[in-house]
Amino acid sequence: MSAHELAVWVLLGVAAVVVVLSGIGLLAAQDSIPRLHFVTPATSIAAPLTGVAYAVDQGWGISAGLVLVIVGLVAVTGPPLGAAIGRAAARNEGQLPGKGPS
Repeated sequence: MSAHELAVWVLLGVAAVVVVLSGIGLLAAQDSIPRLHFVTPATSIAAPLTGVAYAVDQGWGISAGLVLVIVGLVAVTGPPLGAAIGRAAARNEGQLPGKGPS
């Protein structure tokens, strides 16, 4: 196994461990608000690691660049989206002032 293949496998392995641990935490969380915290590592850590593994495996080209742009957008937009969903869920559960459940 070359160093190139080893790097790809390590990146994918770390990404898989992050997703599995996030899933276990998601199942262990009791409320919807704490559950949102366990989605963030999958979007901000595992997705970029997977994209970098693809780029390393395929070589630097247009397809690798597009994959890196996509996972970069997921990494950047995932946490704010989770925060917005958490705020809406907290408002819906009556934990924030404002309009409650309909």
